[in-house]
Amino acid sequence: MYSNYKSIQILLALLKKYNVRNIITSPGGSNTPIVHSIENDAYFKTYSVVDERSAVYFGIGIAQIINEPVACLCTSGTAVSNYLPGMTEAYYQNVPIIAITADKNPYFTGQLEIQKTEQRNIFGDVSKKSVDLPLCNTDDEEWYCARLIKEALLASSHHGKGPVHINIPLVGSYANYNVKELPEISPITVINCENSEEVWKGCINVLKESKKILIIVGQNILFSEEDKNNIETFFAKFNCVISVEHLSNLECEGTVFTYPVTETGNTKEPDLVPDLVISMGNNLANYGMKPFLRRNCKQIQHFAIDEGGRVRDVYQSLTTIFECTPSYFFRFFAKNDSGSSNNQQYYNAWKNESESIVLPEFDFSNFYLAKQLSCIIPENSILHLAILNSARVMQFFELAKGVRVHSNVGALGIDGCLSTFMGHAAVTEELAFLVIGDLSFFYDMNAAGIKHLDKNVRIILLNNGGGAEFQFFLNKKDIPTLNENICAEHRKIAKGWISSLGYEYQSVTTKEQLNDVFDSFAEKSDRPKFLEVFTKMEEDAFITREFYNINQQNRSVMQKAKGVAFRLKNKISK
Repeated sequence: MYSNYKSIQILLALLKKYNVRNIITSPGGSNTPIVHSIENDAYFKTYSVVDERSAVYFGIGIAQIINEPVACLCTSGTAVSNYLPGMTEAYYQNVPIIAITADKNPYFTGQLEIQKTEQRNIFGDVSKKSVDLPLCNTDDEEWYCARLIKEALLASSHHGKGPVHINIPLVGSYANYNVKELPEISPITVINCENSEEVWKGCINVLKESKKILIIVGQNILFSEEDKNNIETFFAKFNCVISVEHLSNLECEGTVFTYPVTETGNTKEPDLVPDLVISMGNNLANYGMKPFLRRNCKQIQHFAIDEGGRVRDVYQSLTTIFECTPSYFFRFFAKNDSGSSNNQQYYNAWKNESESIVLPEFDFSNFYLAKQLSCIIPENSILHLAILNSARVMQFFELAKGVRVHSNVGALGIDGCLSTFMGHAAVTEELAFLVIGDLSFFYDMNAAGIKHLDKNVRIILLNNGGGAEFQFFLNKKDIPTLNENICAEHRKIAKGWISSLGYEYQSVTTKEQLNDVFDSFAEKSDRPKFLEVFTKMEEDAFITREFYNINQQNRSVMQKAKGVAFRLKNKISK
């Protein structure tokens, strides 16, 4: 029987998954529920060493002979401090010691609680990884607990062996041992170029057996023509769809723009839930994909292609990390499988949902601007989308071939969008376009005057007098002061500053004005160009909500409505 502590159950389950069988225990009170749970499981072999100063050294001796990781388990307080010399020796000898330290209530740190010392990261520079587990009172905390333990156990033998530290706080009664079975938790496996070809080929069966493979392409990957050919070959062989958005910068057979589907909430169809996710690249502009996959995480496997071998369990279902480039991954599977083919059922399910999105006839708004802009940006241009609304509105419209799209969605801050764009524009002769909101622009406005400014710069400022994003997500009826601080309502305009820097400045307030300006905005010129588009914050938010509402209606109604020009009236509820 095991302790009722969920964190202990998760810990023991994962020790077994990672073949950590030998455990050195030292006596104490705080670690009692862990020790007794281990004693009740015949899988583990325990050794009792009273002196914690000796325990880790004893573990080093065992690990060196059996060539396996060894766990050392102690109580809280100075017992943990006594592990330091042994952990230091293990670190410099590259011995995989798993130091498991029981802890008291973390909220009592520094409050004169008996035996409550600061144990987090106590081994500092002599451990490869140190994790502090949560109390595991919620599903999210259980997932987080498991992820941290996996990270620590992986680190003990990944990129060289060495000691790691798992600190486990336990709060409440230690007396309950009535859990009969440990939870079933999938480990994380790392596969890299040094693994045998047989290990890699073992994954082919997983790909063949998967009926619905969702390949998610994040930002910051450069795809060669060879890469695209290999991805298309992969698409032809396996039952997959390639999920892209503008930041993916991938144009090839098998791609579907999934952003409009997930963003408008149309992921309730069970046919869209994948069996296997294959991810690559960094973050997404897509807000809806993560919660969609996390809701269904228990029925999904996740292959992450990450050259750095990082544990990034984005969708809470990570099973395998391929420590290689996307080029290597797709080249291998394109060349090493035969006899299978994509029935395209899963691809068609996403494609049909994507094509069912209704694009209304927008009134003058940020969405209308995005629609018109998508039509005039020339092939092979640079397009930078500032965060939030600026990135969102462009995702619903196709761009010309070869347009390379960027956005600061890594940390999603408003502070450097203009500066990053100016760097893009400084090193290309192609036209470079920036779509940026007013709060982001005025925050970073000094960057507009960087001396490397050139005539290829095209800046579109969406000035609706504040943070329309918050008008979209929040309700003014619930927060009467919404405009004051959260939306930061303002009356700033860019004309004076921009004109003084030598830009060709223009502003528009209507469809007609915008259409007149756009006739020449994407043409080459002797000066950089700046367009300030004045809309109204509440109307932009209203149009966005109505657009989403239209696309969240009954699917059969939407199919009938496809091709019909809905018109969104700017009727704001007072």
